[in-house]
Amino acid sequence: MAIITKLEAAHSQLATAIRLYFDDEDLASVHTLACAAREIYEKHCKAKGIDRMFEKIESSNPDRDSKQLWTILNGPRNFLKHPEPTMDLDAKLELDDEMNATMLFVAGHDCATLCEAGQPPEVQAYNLWFIATRFPREDEATHSDPSEQVRYGEIIATIDKSYPGLRNAPLSEQKKIGKDMIRNAKGFT
Repeated sequence: MAIITKLEAAHSQLATAIRLYFDDEDLASVHTLACAAREIYEKHCKAKGIDRMFEKIESSNPDRDSKQLWTILNGPRNFLKHPEPTMDLDAKLELDDEMNATMLFVAGHDCATLCEAGQPPEVQAYNLWFIATRFPREDEATHSDPSEQVRYGEIIATIDKSYPGLRNAPLSEQKKIGKDMIRNAKGFT
């Protein structure tokens, strides 16, 4: 028997989802685990008054109310988790690698803001990997806060130096580098 806290459960779910993602394993399991962890982190962030990724999503989508955004964010999770509303075992969901990459980052963001230095190494590595592979470069980005531009530029420059070619590599190679980033975050070389 194991006794685990909610935080340990969330960490375990998210770290496992990240490892599965980098190993190109089951899309549904990656998404389900990421969403389970995300829900724990985001609810605890909200309770502590910490900005969640949802606030960033909400501010970037002023044409939609929060209920609509939650429906979009939780739609695939609910499909994978609940038998309702149709009770149709042949119902289908289109789920892809990019949806999982994004959901992992949403969960990873909230984990990082909630736990700071206490986040799992997989989350630290994944968040850096996602920023390096997905965030716009300085010449592409427009931030309302110039300090944000500088901060992301510095982070990306550091990652580029440590992992040259990451951004432009094929996804399969990016994922291999992501696994290296996890090993390095754990202190292995």
